Amino acid sequence: NFVEQRKNNFFLLIVDENLDVRHGTNHETISGSTLVENIRLRLTHEAEKRVLALIRSVNDSATDIAVFSLRAHGFLSKAPIKRDRVNKELAPLWLKRFPSSEFGDLGGNSDT
Repeated sequence: NFVEQRKNNFFLLIVDENLDVRHGTNHETISGSTLVENIRLRLTHEAEKRVLALIRSVNDSATDIAVFSLRAHGFLSKAPIKRDRVNKELAPLWLKRFPSSEFGDLGGNSDT
């Protein structure tokens, strides 16, 4: 498996909640958060510890966010993020999942 083979890497998954997929001539919409939950369950504990999976959705009620947080590690709004704000949006989520102690000096940059 891709994640398990790369033991020295960390992974960021940003997955839309509503994924349109095609199976031959059939189209269906599947839940991205359910897909992420299934991926996480298939990974070994050690591999899953190196993944930050976020659900991106326009659905941002407290109930929706709670569901996304159970299935993934967090939530990102579908509101556009300006290029110069991406780091400020993602850094807190990354550092919550991967404390700076895991990266030495790389993770503790206060400019993020």
